[in-house]
Amino acid sequence: METLPLPSLQAFSALQLLRNTAPRLASDFAGLGIVFYDSLAALPHLRLEVGGDERFDLPVFGLEPICEVFARTARQSSAWHDGFHFVCAGTTTLTHLCQFIAPPLPGVADAAPRASGARHMTALLASKVAGIAAIGLLTHERAASIYEAGRLTASETL
Repeated sequence: METLPLPSLQAFSALQLLRNTAPRLASDFAGLGIVFYDSLAALPHLRLEVGGDERFDLPVFGLEPICEVFARTARQSSAWHDGFHFVCAGTTTLTHLCQFIAPPLPGVADAAPRASGARHMTALLASKVAGIAAIGLLTHERAASIYEAGRLTASETL
């Protein structure tokens, strides 16, 4: 069994947000990706097109209100379920929903990172970007993963 490195305070916050969101999830839960950031200057991202009538007023402050937004958006029946959502790490503020992120790929000289699946590889690579504190994922099977600095630092089933 591989030993995970010790997670940071941001990783514990990310995991707590996933833990608090998990019990509220609907049966059509589609998965959840959260970027915890200090700065977004170095992470290329674009807002995904979202249809439908449901709207969210951003920013959203605090753990419980953010969990409620995630529970409403992370369902197949919500137009807001795709992409990554952004939370400012220092203030626990949800600032962006449904973002496509494009982390830089490692150079030829770099060791190829290992993660299974596109969402996990995206999280791993994005966690290496300056200004990104942690990336939290929750799969539709309720498997939570936290990536920091290009490494998996926390993993559990919720």
